[in-house]
Amino acid sequence: MAATKDTNPSQPTIIIIGAGLTGLLAAQALKNAYFDEWAETLPMYNGETGDLMFKSAVPGARRITRRGLREVLSEGLDIAWGRKVTRLDTESDPEKVKVTLAGEEGVEEEEVWADYVLGTDGAGSKVREILFADQENGEEKAKAKRSGFMIGTCVVDYQDENVVRKVLEKHPVMAMAMSRGAVGGFGGREAITWNRVQYTTGTPPSDLQHTFFWTKIWKGSLSITPDIPRKGPEAVRYLKQSWQGDLSPDFQSFVDATPEDDTHTQAFIDEMGTWIAQPFDNRDGRVTLAGDAGHPMLILRGQGFQHAVIDVQNYVQALLEIRDSGKDRKEVVAAYDKDMVERGSKAALQALEEAELAMDAKSVEKMLMVRKGHGRSV
Repeated sequence: MAATKDTNPSQPTIIIIGAGLTGLLAAQALKNAYFDEWAETLPMYNGETGDLMFKSAVPGARRITRRGLREVLSEGLDIAWGRKVTRLDTESDPEKVKVTLAGEEGVEEEEVWADYVLGTDGAGSKVREILFADQENGEEKAKAKRSGFMIGTCVVDYQDENVVRKVLEKHPVMAMAMSRGAVGGFGGREAITWNRVQYTTGTPPSDLQHTFFWTKIWKGSLSITPDIPRKGPEAVRYLKQSWQGDLSPDFQSFVDATPEDDTHTQAFIDEMGTWIAQPFDNRDGRVTLAGDAGHPMLILRGQGFQHAVIDVQNYVQALLEIRDSGKDRKEVVAAYDKDMVERGSKAALQALEEAELAMDAKSVEKMLMVRKGHGRSV
């Protein structure tokens, strides 16, 4: 099996002879066992001076792409692409749920029966809307709310290799920067052509093919500035202009080098939404929520997916408990819901507080990101 010399002298060079299942398994195990210090921290800089403020711990973190993870998780599953739930009937049968699915225009509705329904359909969850429909002001209760924090993102194909190298030197995954009522992130978005695990210091190879991003979070609302450009070149120009004079030369160069065309830059601006989880009728344990459907939260500490994983683990365990012990479905799922609502609501409130603290350098030391890193805090 071929081997590449690691650029970190503190790590041993290991050559595995043979690329059968045993050799491949050993290589993957060693790859996971030896990791670089940067992989478990994310740096926060003073965006105005360029000085390092702190490093946020990300214990056990490993870099993957959302696209790649989605592909792996989709394997072997029966997925009804292009379908949306419109109704959940829990009255026709006391033990089952009739799910009505609508397709694209011209496609007939489809009805399917299930023993359980788990809503994982995101922050604007239709399942959540249905669960609250019979409550007073249920439609309003179920809606994700505007957070008062805006987010702008530019996904960039930089045309200057020097800029590429400078971004990577800050941090191969993401460097954060705080500056005058805003916090930003600068880093790589997609997998690249060389082995990122083996890059720690020095100069990366010349065959760089990256997709980068930079993002800005600030206090604001679409209710106050409804005419703000939401995407395209106008959004790029708006975001670039909003950073002018607020960043140190190195971070400013990442912004200034962003092309203002659709070919090399995709830009998006929106107000982040949130929803503080609250109790709901789970239809005798047949319908419940998980992930962003149950507790959408701001993105600052990466808590959303962490809690989604916890939800899934708890939900699977709940169904296994019902199957294996014969416990009452209502009781077991009610316990799942209680934990999900309490944990999710607390995490969502923490995320809002974290965003507020991030807007002022004087309050940054109070942030969970400083005190506890990106690890679980609920």
